[in-house]
Amino acid sequence: MTDRTKKRSNAAIDLTVGKPLRRILIFMLPMIIGNVFQQLYSMVDTVVVGRTLGSAALAGVGSTGALSFMIMGFVNGLTHGFSVVTSRYRGARDEEGVRRSFAIGILLTVIVVGIMTIVAAFAAKPILKLMGTKPEFFKYAEEYITTIFAGMLLSAFYNEFSATLRALGDSRVPLYFLIFASILNGGLDCLFILGLHMGVRGAAIATLISQGISAVLTFIYMWIRYPEMRVKLRHFKPDTKSCYNALKLGIPMALQFSVISIGMVFCQSALNTMDGLAVTAYVAASKIDNLAIAVLSSVGNASATYVGQNYGAKRYDRIKLGIKQLVIFSLIMSVVLGAFVISMYKPFTMLFIDKSERSEQLFDYALKYLIFNSGFYVLLTTLWISRSALQGMNRGVIPLFAAALEVAMRAGVAVIAINMHNYTVVCMCNAFAWLGANLILVPSFLLTLKRYIPLIKRNIRHIRMPNPSVPPMMAEKRK
Repeated sequence: MTDRTKKRSNAAIDLTVGKPLRRILIFMLPMIIGNVFQQLYSMVDTVVVGRTLGSAALAGVGSTGALSFMIMGFVNGLTHGFSVVTSRYRGARDEEGVRRSFAIGILLTVIVVGIMTIVAAFAAKPILKLMGTKPEFFKYAEEYITTIFAGMLLSAFYNEFSATLRALGDSRVPLYFLIFASILNGGLDCLFILGLHMGVRGAAIATLISQGISAVLTFIYMWIRYPEMRVKLRHFKPDTKSCYNALKLGIPMALQFSVISIGMVFCQSALNTMDGLAVTAYVAASKIDNLAIAVLSSVGNASATYVGQNYGAKRYDRIKLGIKQLVIFSLIMSVVLGAFVISMYKPFTMLFIDKSERSEQLFDYALKYLIFNSGFYVLLTTLWISRSALQGMNRGVIPLFAAALEVAMRAGVAVIAINMHNYTVVCMCNAFAWLGANLILVPSFLLTLKRYIPLIKRNIRHIRMPNPSVPPMMAEKRK
């Protein structure tokens, strides 16, 4: 890398050197702020819809969550998988590999998402009916989700470019564009819903426009700031090896999110058998829950980039030390966040529900949901770290099996909830799903890491090398 390139790339953080936890936290902080902002502008949609269009519109938009996650989760998993491939080339200091992986990722995104847009347009309505969406909510649900699906390519590019920047080690600039998107989305919400009276469709269009503009700005920034991202037409020429490397990680990560969402569809179907007040409370509480989860999800995203870069640089010693320190930090953060969410449930719930529609039963429903979710954030944290670490080490299939177990757990709990017609059991879906996934992911990560470095050994010398060709432990063994 030339001096000029280094100077231009100073916004990126090299995660293969320095104190692991300190580097991870510096890298992760902008991601935490960014994810919170992303949830905040999602909450803006919810607040504006709930306060201006009523609880039926709020429940309608909220009832699309599982379906949206199934389709958009596939897209986001796909693009995130492509970015992990880029992070490994970045760790290996292979600039041509970085360009090639980025270009192939864009090409595959256009092809796959283009096909999915057509399929989703026809499948949305039948799936909503199959889920048992209540008639009073159906119109709002269909109007919102079909609009989101129509513009999913904009969302895909936004997520792909942001994930690619983070793969390079630059987590600050995606935050700036996310803040911009959040402010723009809030302004457009007010314009489309309050000013132009476009209803829930206006909320969906506001989200797509803000993400589309941010995607363009992110790409322009990468082109100017990072010479290694200046792809040419020859980089887009598909070949078997490049496409295989991208899809090998992208497809399992995409399927993993979609498979998980199938379990969420079961939970939503169970919820739809409850009374309307329970549905409204569940939607409002899930928005509060998502805000806390946004903080914890940053741990998983940071783990994938950290492990990917160090795996590419063959710094297995750093993978072990960094993940160990991150797990301890994250478990403490999980407990603190869980306590905060439960203690603040009532004022947060009041944000989404108009005063005339509030009741003690609604607050009880919301609290019950939050207790059974935030009380198990510890499981969610270990799930994300182990899953992301496996993906960073090119083990994309194992998380897919874990996702399948998540589905089985969620579906099983949902069936019990339907038969018992019990809201409390519905609230337990996530906790059981997280437990099931951990049973596969945590042992798998430990066994995978053990192939490269001993898990338990005293006095292992930590050698700081900016870009070693041979892992420190391997070098010692050869001697």
